[in-house]
Amino acid sequence: MSSDYDDPWTISDEQKMRFAALFLLEYVINKPMLFKVWLDRDDSDLEPVLEWMLVQKWIEIRDGDHYVPTERGREVLETFIKRYAEYVYFFDVFCAVDLGEGSFAFERFFDFDSEEEWHRYLDQERFEDLRIAVAEYLDLDAVELVFMQFVREERFGRDATGWQFDLLLGAIWDEILEICNEALDVNDLGYEDDQGVVDGEVVIEDVIGQGGALLGQLLARADRALKGISDSSGGAADRVVPPVEFPPASRFDFDQFARGEKKDDLWDEISKL
Repeated sequence: MSSDYDDPWTISDEQKMRFAALFLLEYVINKPMLFKVWLDRDDSDLEPVLEWMLVQKWIEIRDGDHYVPTERGREVLETFIKRYAEYVYFFDVFCAVDLGEGSFAFERFFDFDSEEEWHRYLDQERFEDLRIAVAEYLDLDAVELVFMQFVREERFGRDATGWQFDLLLGAIWDEILEICNEALDVNDLGYEDDQGVVDGEVVIEDVIGQGGALLGQLLARADRALKGISDSSGGAADRVVPPVEFPPASRFDFDQFARGEKKDDLWDEISKL
């Protein structure tokens, strides 16, 4: 684990390309969306991403006319969505924590009849979002975590004008870094009381332990059917490879996080395929 929690989060052009390619790969496989080799209008901004995917053998050119996904591309997407689902299930519980009370908003997850009521409850000022601090302590990439959250919230669009440009070069990447770098970090969680100084690492260890136990209770009550990236919508005849489904929470061992077991870097995991 890193002992220096004040280092700013950064993202390189290569990382942007990898993330953009993963986003586009999901679009190509699960929509499915097949792009012409001769890209039109706004799609021309996707050329460097598609060419990069071609070199990686995630896609190939068919009939000299359009890009299609490969079996390797599907394996890559399956690896990404498995990791994405695991992060969504585990980290959500830390999105709203009352540090004063030592309580979690998700303790009342089943008390609300509508999503609107639930989100109004989450918006209370007493709750702090500790997802970045938890990722930091577990030595996980906060940029990857926020990217996944943006994908989940459809912040990259795909229907909005100019989403193709934003995918690689837009200000959305600055927004991701701003979230990572302005979030509470482990050092911010330390405090002093009449018993003395309590280190931030002690606080985050307690938060992770409590959050992990709460997650176990939630999943024992209901295996949440959270939605992944986009629902697949094309017919079988339109597909080159099968779509990749968002896996259920029952497929994961969340205790590994509480045990402090370091996960492989996403790109290392993909490179092993």
